[in-house]
Amino acid sequence: MRAVLTIAMTLLATGAALAGAPAPNPKLDLADNTAADLGPFTWQKPAGEGDTGSVTDYSGMAYDPHNHRILLFGGGHATTWTDAVYAFSFAELKWSALYAPTPQKFYKKENMDRGFWKAGESGDYPRPVGRHTYDLLVVPDDREELLLLMNGCGPSGVAPGFGYWGGGAGSFDFKTNKWKIMPTAPFGGYGGAAEYDPVSKKIIGSAGQGVFTYEPETGKSAKILDDISDKFKVNCYSGTMVYFPPDQKMYCIPDSKKIWSLELDRTNWNKSKITVLNPTGECPGSECAFAYDAKNKVIGGGVKDNKFYVYDPAKNSWTAEAIQGGKPGTMTFHCLVYSPVDNAYVFIAGNRTWAYRWKK
Repeated sequence: MRAVLTIAMTLLATGAALAGAPAPNPKLDLADNTAADLGPFTWQKPAGEGDTGSVTDYSGMAYDPHNHRILLFGGGHATTWTDAVYAFSFAELKWSALYAPTPQKFYKKENMDRGFWKAGESGDYPRPVGRHTYDLLVVPDDREELLLLMNGCGPSGVAPGFGYWGGGAGSFDFKTNKWKIMPTAPFGGYGGAAEYDPVSKKIIGSAGQGVFTYEPETGKSAKILDDISDKFKVNCYSGTMVYFPPDQKMYCIPDSKKIWSLELDRTNWNKSKITVLNPTGECPGSECAFAYDAKNKVIGGGVKDNKFYVYDPAKNSWTAEAIQGGKPGTMTFHCLVYSPVDNAYVFIAGNRTWAYRWKK
């Protein structure tokens, strides 16, 4: 009797867990190598701003596994200074702002603290001023927050009188929906890249000649490798850093596509190793994003001229396929993520949101 009761309780618990898990959206159940147009990418221009660029300019987005959604934050230099976070719902396949952006009339130097607005028309503050985020947005598996690791930005026509400004990194807490100013990320400058390491629970970042670790809890960082361009002729400028679970390495794909791997020594970080990969096949040079495909155990993205590019670390090879089902053209900067729930990539191209499946 006790055994039967135990089994019943286990089944109930399993059912409850499954009931709470996000379900795949049937509209994203695509055939292999097929894209679907999900509609226009919409965002909210701050009140008072003129006709400048988009929140996606030189910026990216991150998958939020805690809430099964995509989070986007960007803008900045020579474009909009929107400070809102934009979320894509997989249930509704639509974008929305998590809060109204700060109006342009508050764009004043005395209202800025370390790259964050101190006050605005409504809502909670501080909030990070819009900036190019490249591959510097991270949602850790063990922390319910969005980490914004880009430190500063440059002047824009929407804010006369501002020059280049630095500032802190930031974290947006999903439980309180509030921002917190964090210490500067050492890799958080123009063209930097970062990725969460689920083994060490640290952020790994690359900028210029260095590779760094960063602890979100304390804001402490350490340089683990230096002179990488001199020693290996590599960088990760305007590129993507992707964690690859099968071998627990980071793969760095710069805009030049001179791809390299980072084998992390988590007991002695300074003994981490870089390997220049020289894969077969080609991926054209461009500023674009890549993500880990958990279903197929490859790294995909780099949408350009209606082609999707896949790097397979096991084969050390690039594959390119002409996309079927639609013609997205070329993706917008770093705006691509992969949803393990739906086995689908979602990206922005031509001011529209697209879904794509590599293989079932």
